[in-house]
Formats: sequence, C-alpha cells, structure tokens
Amino acid sequence: MGTPFITFLGPSNLDTYDPFKRSSEQADTIPKTFLDAMEVREQVFVDEQSVPLENEFDPDDHRSCHWVIYASINTITDPEVKDAAGNIITRKKSTTRSTPIGTIRLVPFPHPPHPEPGSKYTADALTTNPNSTPDINPTSTSLSPSPSTNPPPSTHDRPTTFHDGKEPYIKLGRLALLREFRGSGIAKMLVSAAVTWMGQNATYFNPSVLEMGVDRIVAAAQGQVAPVWKGLVCVHAQEQVVKVWRKWGFELDEGMGMWDEEGINHVGMFMRMDLEKSMS
Repeated sequence: MGTPFITFLGPSNLDTYDPFKRSSEQADTIPKTFLDAMEVREQVFVDEQSVPLENEFDPDDHRSCHWVIYASINTITDPEVKDAAGNIITRKKSTTRSTPIGTIRLVPFPHPPHPEPGSKYTADALTTNPNSTPDINPTSTSLSPSPSTNPPPSTHDRPTTFHDGKEPYIKLGRLALLREFRGSGIAKMLVSAAVTWMGQNATYFNPSVLEMGVDRIVAAAQGQVAPVWKGLVCVHAQEQVVKVWRKWGFELDEGMGMWDEEGINHVGMFMRMDLEKSMS
C-alpha cells in the first residue's frame, strides 16, 4: 500500500443521486469524490452494519463537506502461469488503483433538535424534514430522509451538558474505514484533516448578507444576532467507539442521553475548538 492521501469535497449538487442504487450505479453527474465516499459508507454501514441502502444517503449530504482517504492498492488481474517443468509461460499482470478506504463528513448548522433519550430512529435523526413534524416518542421514531435539500430551520434546542440549546455547532459524522485498514491511525488522519480545515475556515458556514436576506438583516440591526460558529463541534458516536472519540478530544455529553439509530446505540459528544489558536 502506498502513502495514503486525502481529497476534499465541499457542498455539492447531488440532485441526481438515487438512494436506492449503489454508488457504482449512479449518474456521471455526481462528483467522483462523493461516489468514493459512498463506496466506503456502503461497505461499512450497509454491508457490515445492515443499514438499509436507501437510508445511507440523506439530505445532509448535499450541504456537507466530505473527506475521502485513498491508498494505492495493487491487485493481481492475471496470475502467473507455469508449465510442468516450472518455466513461466505467462507472467502475472496487475493493476494499481487509488482505492477509497475511509471517509468522514462535516454537516454545518443549523440542525434539527437533539435526538430524544431512549428513542429509536430508522434513519439519521439529524435529517428530519423541515416541512413536517415527525411523531417522536420514547420507544419508536421513524424519520425518513427528506427529499428537500434545504437545511432545517434554526430553532432553540433542549440544553444538554455541553450545548446550551442555542449556540450553532458543526457536526462530524459518517466516519467510516474499511475493515482491513482499521487500527492503523487512518481514522485519526481523517478526523485531523476535518478539524484542521474547520480551524482554517471558521467563517465558511456563517451566513452572508445575501444568504440572510433583508428581513434577517433588519432583525440583526435591531439586536437579533445572526448565527456564528464559535468552535463547538458535535459527533453522534456509536457507543462502541466512545473511547476512540475521547482520544481525539471529544467529551461525552451525559445530558444528551442515548438513543437507538438503525439498531445501534448512539451518544452525543462535543469538542470546543480554540479558533483563535487554530487561525493564528
């Protein structure tokens, strides 16, 4: 395996992506980096963890940043052939491909409310339809991905241990690494790449004058503050990898509780970045 390298993809037009098809079957209008990210996510979440294929792609993918890490992998296409005397008749042939082996995504604010402790979700709890009100109860919640590519509306959330319910935060998620490359520090490389980028682009998702619109500009002039990211980062971590996220600087948010997402227990974790230090 050659030296791994990472590729970045910012928010993209994914309107032609068909969630019921594999990444290898998608239209050629979809950015290759995103298809590579989905190739990894399908192998990890769909094939290994039995998440339904149609739930793996969601409306947050359009507005997210994605990182994909690649490794140059040599694969033998035709084996060596020898005669009875051991003489080589045909030499082996091989090809080397830059293979996607891991991915992570960054979802900007705003976000729907934090998942309710003890709830069960059949799709990502952070991709609710902003135009509908899902029926949430402590035992069973079905939130199907919305076809809308618009972000959910900004709303106040319930306070938790590290989130006051109001401050804008960025969410890291969909961290996936092929089985044979786990335990080698590659996942840390992906998280570090995303965290470094956030520190260097702290204002990237803050609304511009054009995005705010006249009404919100007037509101800001009247003392209503526009959302600004101040370094708060959230992850919805699978319970089994909490210790790993702790090593990377995230703390368990006891106030968020635990919920079931696609049959897997999840918890909330937060990290506060020092933006002044990151940008200096």
